[in-house]
Amino acid sequence: KTYVDSLVLPASAIKSVAANDVPAAQVAVFAIQLPAWDAAKSAETTVPGMAMQIGAARAVDALASVAQVNKALPWKLQADGSHVAAVSITSCGAYGLRVGVQVEQLPDNAVIRVYRADLRDKAYQTTGESVNALLALNRAAGATSAAAKTWWTPDTGAGEATIEIALPASVSTAAVQIAIPTVSHVFQNLALPTETEWAEFTKATSGACNLDATCTTNYALERNAVARMTFVSDGNGYLCTGTLLNNSKADFTPYFITANHCISTQASATSMQTSWFYRSASCNSTSVQSNTAVRARGATLLYATASTDTTLLQLNEMPPAGTTLAGWDARNTVTARNGATAGSAMYGLHHPKGDLLKYSEGALEAYTNCTTSGQSLSCSTGDAQSNYYRVLWTKGVTEGGSSGSGIFNNGRLVRTSTGGCSQCGVIGGSDSYGRFDKVFNSRLNEWLAQ
Repeated sequence: KTYVDSLVLPASAIKSVAANDVPAAQVAVFAIQLPAWDAAKSAETTVPGMAMQIGAARAVDALASVAQVNKALPWKLQADGSHVAAVSITSCGAYGLRVGVQVEQLPDNAVIRVYRADLRDKAYQTTGESVNALLALNRAAGATSAAAKTWWTPDTGAGEATIEIALPASVSTAAVQIAIPTVSHVFQNLALPTETEWAEFTKATSGACNLDATCTTNYALERNAVARMTFVSDGNGYLCTGTLLNNSKADFTPYFITANHCISTQASATSMQTSWFYRSASCNSTSVQSNTAVRARGATLLYATASTDTTLLQLNEMPPAGTTLAGWDARNTVTARNGATAGSAMYGLHHPKGDLLKYSEGALEAYTNCTTSGQSLSCSTGDAQSNYYRVLWTKGVTEGGSSGSGIFNNGRLVRTSTGGCSQCGVIGGSDSYGRFDKVFNSRLNEWLAQ
């Protein structure tokens, strides 16, 4: 098939996960505070065709080797013969923190919990087996660097993160061989303010011309397919947008499409964290919907290409029930503007500056040829064989953080975002999008149309 319609993910398609019980363990914590943060490193990058940077790598010299971590971990024997130890790392001024755990050896039956020190009962919990499985994806992709052995913890949403490790009585503490050489210091405030905080809020919100996706019912189905995504590359944090896709079997496989300039390696895919239903609770409100959900188990990289700036992933964890697996169309039935004839109508759904979901409306203007080089995007006028389209917006724009988002025509995805020059206050702003039909016919049909 060369096109499919959208499909809503039912709860029955999601394997239930048992709730995490908070253990009553006696925990000893080794705490470390990093030196003062250099605010000059917090410069936001919103270069067209590049992912929006939201965090920077910081060295943790005291825990950089396995030997240093072995010496620091304060293992405490529990009444049942198990052992528990924890490490707390603080990077003052951070709006969030992700810890890079470099794994040399980790027992499958270890239990790892990640939390803010004051919110232990809200911990993210996983197992050594799950962490090892994620890192095995990196090795299977041929990666052999330290990054391939690094598991990035979920963002704690604060400048402190605690990692707690529990081992059953049958496992020696010597079986844990890890280093923590780096953390990713989130310098961009991605949180939403309370009503009382709004007047003094310093969050870098998107431009005022962006349109709240909750304020229209036109895209009620497609908007639930879009997620805000963050990930780590070389210790630096980045933010983009991605879209959940349906396939011809309609079997609920969580395929996820974004830009190659966002994620092009398995290591970055492994670190990916997604936020679903991240939109306003009511039209133009500053509060988020109550059903917003985060998934932090990353994804498997299936295909990435610079030719159309496209990456296809398969999520390692199902998104929440009620999300939409978006339809798509690879028939290339849309047309660009020709003289006085308007191009096909398009609309985009995205998270500019990491903000609540927005929409833009416009039309296909022209074929283009685009390349990315370093920190720049270069596009020139093309023809019907070109791999990109330029979209001229009539309502709304895109910004840093919108990269990787899709544009839709009649309810189906037809392009993914690369970048451009659209911005609030500029008349005739446009953006370039990689052609879905091109990448579908070259490779994506192997997953989406079987």
